[in-house]
Amino acid sequence: MRKFLTAVTGLCALALATPAAAEEVAKATGPEIPIWEISFSPEGLSGPGGDILRAEIEKAQFVALGEDHGFADAPDLGRGLAAEMKKHGRTYHAVEIGPWSNKAVQQALRTDGVTGVATLVAGKPIALPFVSNREDALLANDFAEPEGTVDLWGIDQEFIGAPTIILEELKAIAPNAAARKAVDELLQKDIAAVAAADQGNLLMLSAPPATFAKLRDQFAGVEQAEAMIDALAESAVIYGHNNEKRYFANNADRIALIHRLFLEQYHAAEEDAPRVLLKMGAYHLGRGTTPTKMFDIGSLLPGLAAANKMQSLHIAFSGLGGEQLTMRPSPEGYTQVKAVDDKIITPILEAAQIDSARIGDTGHYLIPLEPMRRRLESKGINDLSTFGKFVVLGFDYIVTTKAAKAATPMGE
Repeated sequence: MRKFLTAVTGLCALALATPAAAEEVAKATGPEIPIWEISFSPEGLSGPGGDILRAEIEKAQFVALGEDHGFADAPDLGRGLAAEMKKHGRTYHAVEIGPWSNKAVQQALRTDGVTGVATLVAGKPIALPFVSNREDALLANDFAEPEGTVDLWGIDQEFIGAPTIILEELKAIAPNAAARKAVDELLQKDIAAVAAADQGNLLMLSAPPATFAKLRDQFAGVEQAEAMIDALAESAVIYGHNNEKRYFANNADRIALIHRLFLEQYHAAEEDAPRVLLKMGAYHLGRGTTPTKMFDIGSLLPGLAAANKMQSLHIAFSGLGGEQLTMRPSPEGYTQVKAVDDKIITPILEAAQIDSARIGDTGHYLIPLEPMRRRLESKGINDLSTFGKFVVLGFDYIVTTKAAKAATPMGE
C-alpha cells in the first residue's frame, strides 16, 4: 500500500478527434510546433493560450484536466477553466473522491467554505487527498452556489483514509448504543493507524467482508447507513485486489465504479447535456487504452459529448521544474515537498524536437498535441514510453511550467 500511496503522486487505438479551434495548428508540422503562453485565475484564462482554450471551451461539454498529483498549478488552472465554462451555463465538477466523502465536503463548503474543508480534514491526511490540498479545496469551493447547492460530483471509490470521516457520520446516526460502540471501535482503530502511519491496520486494507456485513446488520433499516457501509465495503474489495497483487482486477473494478458513479450523477442532472469539469490523475482522463490496460472515464467522454453535438477537451498538466508535494507516509508526517524530477514532459518534447528553451523560466505554456502527433508519425509515437504514448495520443493539449508550485496540504 506504500506503493499505492506513492503512485497517487504520479500522473494517475483511439478516437483522436481534433477540437475545432485546433484545426489551424493541426497541419503545423514544419519547423516549429506552436507554444503559447497562458495565464489563469479564478476569473478565467488569458494570454494567447487562454484565447485558444477559450474557443475550445465554447464547444466543450466536458473539460478533462488530467494532472500529475501534488501541484498547486493544476487546480489553479482548473479554476480558470471553470470560470470560462460557466460563461456558457451551469457547470459541474467531478472529483476523484467517493460519493460519501463528497457529501461531507459539500456540507463543509456550505458551512464554512474552504475553512470548513480544512476543519473536516484536520488530522486526517489521507481521508481526501484530492480535495484536502488548499488549492483543490478552492477549486471545489468555486462550485458552491449562493442558494446552498454544491455542484460537486464524487465519482471514485472511498479512499483508504475516508473511514475517519465516514465512520464519524455513521456514529452520529447509529440506531442504538451497540451500533454506536461498534462504529467507534473501528473509528478509534483507524485514527490510531493513521497517526502511526500503520497502513496495514487501516479498516479499508485489513477488514474482511464479514466486518462490513456485521456492521450492516447493526444498522439494518437505516437506509443511509446501509448505503455508506456498502460503499466502504465495495472500496475495500477494490483495495483487496491491490493488496493481493491482482492489479488488473483492482483497476477494472475501480474504473467500473467510476463509470457507474459518473453516469448516475450525469443522468440525475437537471440539464439534458450537463457541462462537467473533471480533474483527476492523468491516467483517468486520456482517451484510449491507459497504461494499466483500461478504458477509463476519459474514453467515455467523447461519445457522450458527440451525441450532444459537442466535444470533450482533454488537457494534461505536469511540471518541467519547480516543486511538487509527494506522499511519503511516516509517523512524522504524510507529505513532503520535493524538487520536480520531470520524466513526463521532457521526453515528449525531445521526441518532437521541441527546444525546451522556448519555455520560459516562469509562467505557464500551452502546447498542442495534434501537430506533435503529425510530426512524430507512427514510428515516433511508438518509440515513446508507454505513458508518453498515452499522453500524446490521449490528450489535446499539455500545460506545463518550469516553475511549478507544490500543493498546500491541510490535513496534517
